[in-house]
Amino acid sequence: MGLFGNRKSPSVVDPELPDDQWLRASREAYERAIEQYYGSPEAMANGGEENYSADQFGIAMFFYAKSIDMLHTAYGFAQMAQRQPSPVDLGIVDGFVNSLGAALASHPEAPVDECVREVTHRLRSISTECDRVGLPSALYRRALNRLAETAPNVKTDDILWT
Repeated sequence: MGLFGNRKSPSVVDPELPDDQWLRASREAYERAIEQYYGSPEAMANGGEENYSADQFGIAMFFYAKSIDMLHTAYGFAQMAQRQPSPVDLGIVDGFVNSLGAALASHPEAPVDECVREVTHRLRSISTECDRVGLPSALYRRALNRLAETAPNVKTDDILWT
């Protein structure tokens, strides 16, 4: 039995790799492990939490990004039929921002732009959908503002929300 129940222990990506190779290796490790975390956004975020706890911030970032993608699907495409936005999502969005910040602190030239743009789009869509149906969107808008502070060099379309 692995460190985390019947799941395998998190992969270890060599922190001494150049930033671009480190991010590529982190993505590859995430892709090898993702199957064991499907189910719910929280289950996917568990992969992020486990990797963050093991100082594997790049891998964690990809798990949290996938979890946000799953929220986006539940709230946008599935029209909140099975799940509604709630404070439970805070751990997921904070997990992404925190793992991104930690990744950039140790690998400042890692090419995270695509991942950040994708998550930015998902969070914007979720907040817009919340506004459309009359649910609070502040959690997702705050996350967008934190993203802008955490990754100021990533070019997105007006990442800041108020």
